[in-house]
Amino acid sequence: MGMLQPDKRYEIIKPMLNEGKIQLFQDIFQYQKKTVVARDLGKRGPRFDYLIHRAEKFTVEELLIIARLCHLTFDEIMQLVKAQLEARAPKSKASHNNHSEP
Repeated sequence: MGMLQPDKRYEIIKPMLNEGKIQLFQDIFQYQKKTVVARDLGKRGPRFDYLIHRAEKFTVEELLIIARLCHLTFDEIMQLVKAQLEARAPKSKASHNNHSEP
């Protein structure tokens, strides 16, 4: 009844991923507005901005919803999150120091 049609821009995400234009989770938001995704997830703007750059802080359920909205598989969305985490990881830190967090 009152269901909104999914935003059409979601449909471009998968082709852009396949073309290699989307490589990190945050790249999705070059093609789809953050406000649209935030609304569809039921999140607020500033918090959502933070989450985009700290994608590991999304719940798995939220990532599944984003994947579904973007017509991506769970594996595809997780690969984007993984790539973003790896891109952000400081290269200078000694790799054996995995227990830096308290």
